[in-house]
Amino acid sequence: MQVILDVVHGPRKGEMFVFDRHDTFIVGRSPYVHCAMPEDSALSRDHFLIEVHPPRCELRDLGSTNGTFVNDQKVDRVRLQAGDRISAGQSVFLVRFEAPEELSGPLTVAKTTTVALGPSRQVIYCAGCGISAPPGSVSTEMGSEGDPGEAPYWLCDLCRGESATTPQPVPNYTAIRELGRGGMGIVYQARHNPTGRMVALKLIVPESAATRTAIDRFLREMSVISQLKHPNIVEWLEQGMTRGQFWFTMEYVEGTNLEAIANAEKGRYPIKQACRMASQVLKGLAHAHSHGFVHRDIKPENILIGSSAAGAVAKISDFGLAKSFRGLGLSGLTFSGEMRGTIPFMPPEQMLDFKTVLPSADLYSTAATLYYLISGQFIYDEESEGGGDLIRTLLEEAPVPIRKRRPDVPHTLAAVLEKGLARQSSERYPTADDLRRAIRPFC
Repeated sequence: MQVILDVVHGPRKGEMFVFDRHDTFIVGRSPYVHCAMPEDSALSRDHFLIEVHPPRCELRDLGSTNGTFVNDQKVDRVRLQAGDRISAGQSVFLVRFEAPEELSGPLTVAKTTTVALGPSRQVIYCAGCGISAPPGSVSTEMGSEGDPGEAPYWLCDLCRGESATTPQPVPNYTAIRELGRGGMGIVYQARHNPTGRMVALKLIVPESAATRTAIDRFLREMSVISQLKHPNIVEWLEQGMTRGQFWFTMEYVEGTNLEAIANAEKGRYPIKQACRMASQVLKGLAHAHSHGFVHRDIKPENILIGSSAAGAVAKISDFGLAKSFRGLGLSGLTFSGEMRGTIPFMPPEQMLDFKTVLPSADLYSTAATLYYLISGQFIYDEESEGGGDLIRTLLEEAPVPIRKRRPDVPHTLAAVLEKGLARQSSERYPTADDLRRAIRPFC
């Protein structure tokens, strides 16, 4: 299934934008958005955003001055349907859902990938209980992964709900207690039965059905992460899939994370200790970047704090998980779930194209994490948090200088953070080692 936006009125009338995979699309006057119309003074610079995960499609207004309208009704956020008409400024977009072979005529392809393929009329069964899927309950478009006739793995609502509340059996492991839950699943402390080793066991249920080929590729990509051996990276042990859910085991870190630390001492966490934690994160990132890995989701929640003879140790968790999971179409609509906790630490370029992310994005996110640890606040004013305002702020506004949050921060460290949070990646520190050297005097 493809989602098509036809421009039926306005400066770009006659153009067509096609989406066949999980993607984002921003309309406005800014030259940096996907559909730029600088000549339309009625548009805001960043007017509205559409997130597409065919056939699901969600629109959110980005705090525009003149509003966004769907079928003549002003909206802040709405799930789009085929036939909807989106009005903003002088432009009107018509929403269509079509199979790829139905497309004809000239088109402008906006951020598209290969044509989606799907199974050939097989009965789809729940991987948990075996019940057959009711008509219309499963999106059978599996992207470009696998044979078109390959049946997808799918979980019914009952099994999905059970997975969210009760740890499901994983071969050779026994769950002991829940450690936390978020947009990327639930984490348990567990025991590896053959050895008795304590591990962290993460369980994730795909938001959409997936072919065996896509599942195998995802698990292969994640197994490569086990190559990363570093004191400041949580060790990846093994992974698999059972009863329709993915499971991953990692080094068990008996401690807290930077988000909990920052919240416990809002604006009072020792600057020297915060810089030490950031320096350790950057050591881990330098190692990963040298091996071609980009984390893409550095934030306080993903920095676990363990201990050693030398003191507290920062360890980066969930390396590569978000990239691989979203890249194969296994996640749902991003901004309606797990991204709420990620956007305040995300570089602007990742919002515009979250499929192509460079190491410089990890450095920006590390600087934003250090800022949060020191100040107890996001880099933007918290009244802009949530909804379209935060996305628009990320795309257009400079971070609040940290000395406005915490006046005792040295001017020189404030300058380091300002450079680390530069809007253009070329203006940031070139490497993790460079940013770590800049922070070192404050450790």
